[in-house]
Amino acid sequence: MVGSGALGCELIKAFAMIGLACDGGTVHMTDNDNIEISNLNRQFLFRQPDVGKSKSQCAARTAKVMNPKLNVKDYMTIVAPNTEEVFNDQFWESLNFVVNAVDNIKARLYVDQ
Repeated sequence: MVGSGALGCELIKAFAMIGLACDGGTVHMTDNDNIEISNLNRQFLFRQPDVGKSKSQCAARTAKVMNPKLNVKDYMTIVAPNTEEVFNDQFWESLNFVVNAVDNIKARLYVDQ
């Protein structure tokens, strides 16, 4: 899953609740952004003490509280041409599906490639 903001919070919650990646597999989620106070009213997995911390780390941690069996790996890495050493062809080809939860067109188009 690319993006751990409002859409990403909803999705990781749903994944935890339906048991995705609980009996095998892994949810990989990344977001290079940190939590801001303005996020708290719409990104419900985050709380006041999370302000300034990684969105992907906090969302993954909270989802694991909801379902301790959830196997999730979080990254703080942007998905972009300059991070293809992390998110390379081998990485993408190892996935069963990709969820695009980013909030800007440029990032969505890059991930869609």
